[in-house]
Amino acid sequence: MKLPIGFDIHSLEVFMLTAELGGMTQSAEYLGMTQSAVSQIVSKLESALDTRLFDRTTRPLTLTASGRYLLNDGARLVADAKRLATEIRGIGNLPMNSVTIAMAESMANLVTVPLLRELGGNAGQWLIRSGTSLTQQEDFLNRKIDILVTASFDLDGTGNFDQLPIFDEEFVLAFPANYTAEIDQIGDIPELPFIRYSLQSAIGMRIESQLSRMRSRLKNSVEVDSTAQQLTAISEGLGWGITTPLCLASHPALFDRLRVEPMRQAQFRRYFTLIARRGEFGDLPAKLTTSICGAIQNVGLIALFAAYPWLEQKVRWSEPAKAG
Repeated sequence: MKLPIGFDIHSLEVFMLTAELGGMTQSAEYLGMTQSAVSQIVSKLESALDTRLFDRTTRPLTLTASGRYLLNDGARLVADAKRLATEIRGIGNLPMNSVTIAMAESMANLVTVPLLRELGGNAGQWLIRSGTSLTQQEDFLNRKIDILVTASFDLDGTGNFDQLPIFDEEFVLAFPANYTAEIDQIGDIPELPFIRYSLQSAIGMRIESQLSRMRSRLKNSVEVDSTAQQLTAISEGLGWGITTPLCLASHPALFDRLRVEPMRQAQFRRYFTLIARRGEFGDLPAKLTTSICGAIQNVGLIALFAAYPWLEQKVRWSEPAKAG
């Protein structure tokens, strides 16, 4: 049987993006096309298949039964086509046009340079983002970000994604270096206010969730957005906070101005995972996972473990991501 005109990989991809993003305007913006051009492609696809794929009486657009069926099976066709293109590019040693990757600020500080040195040739253009976690997740779902490295599990069960574990780390306590009082448990410290992360960040949400379970109500003088803000304020004697080895490792100049202590009760962790759309980037996600892990181990954590040897026991590496 000859395929009908209008039923092709490009049309399928436009249809899928329109379905994922909830409208032709959004799809057109992502693809750099006009809304009219997207509408014509979808209409020709519907004509080729002799069925309606979208219910155009609703906003945002909703899929018909035929549209849902095509979205599920069409995803495999598009993924296979992209995988084939990636393999052919590999044979010809051709880089991808561009890759946008987002990650936590503390991780980006450590891995950007090693990653570009090792994998820079895999893409003509790299866009590396380190904004707030919630914004990154939204941008990933809206295809403004290609690959996401996150310690949040909000994307579990959403979409057709590959999830590659990298490492996990235990939260620890940070105080000014000149703070010498005993610390047995988390609680209000009269001499120092608690400096907390914004709830717009995954780390802030993770910490607040744990504090809520512990029924801890800590006074605070300031809420911050970044690791640099928190650790610098603590090093200046302005408060104390809850942080992680990775956050500490991204600011080695502050090591001798901080006192870092383990949590002796109610310990908790965060787990980093690389997330990419299945089949769209060939083996690049696996290469990125290995490169990120190696950069953290060989660049970021060596100095940290030298300063605080006990922290090495607070970091666990996922088997596939271990640098070897």
